[in-house]
Amino acid sequence: MLGRSNKKRKQETTASEPFTYIHRGTTLAGDLEASGRVRVHGTVRGNVRVSGVLEVAEAGVIEGEVVEADEVKILGKVRANVDAKGKIEIWKDGLLEGNVRAAALDIEEGASFTGRSEMTAGKRAAPRLPESAGPSRPATSSGEAAATLGPSPSERDGVSEHPEDVQEDAAPNEDASRQEERAGS
Repeated sequence: MLGRSNKKRKQETTASEPFTYIHRGTTLAGDLEASGRVRVHGTVRGNVRVSGVLEVAEAGVIEGEVVEADEVKILGKVRANVDAKGKIEIWKDGLLEGNVRAAALDIEEGASFTGRSEMTAGKRAAPRLPESAGPSRPATSSGEAAATLGPSPSERDGVSEHPEDVQEDAAPNEDASRQEERAGS
């Protein structure tokens, strides 16, 4: 009996979670604030703040400055800076154009991400990253994520992880005095 009571209570909790659905063909112009689960099949033009999970379906589009949620799942298109306490997932054929801050970023093969990413420990802050964040390689992905902030540990130590960065015109193992002799001759 006790097991049934707990099982029933779990079902009630799940069923009572707030759910917001923006239907295909619907355009919302303005900011959206919600709690629970939000699923976008239509278009939202404005900032989005969700205390819960935000899902952007294949037909869904969000265009704004900032999207904030506990978790974000993108199958459609998002053109905004995205900030999540937890994970941001960009599924196959999903598109994200903007900077991200999240505890985790998962980009599925076939997805597209253009922007900068910063991994956090679950703390929420503004997703705008300074342009002076140091040298970085832009992240553009069609199944290959290459987002970094600043130099990698090996680049800080003078070793490049990228073969195209290596200069081959300097003679290896030639000491400075020999180089000066050649310059003087």
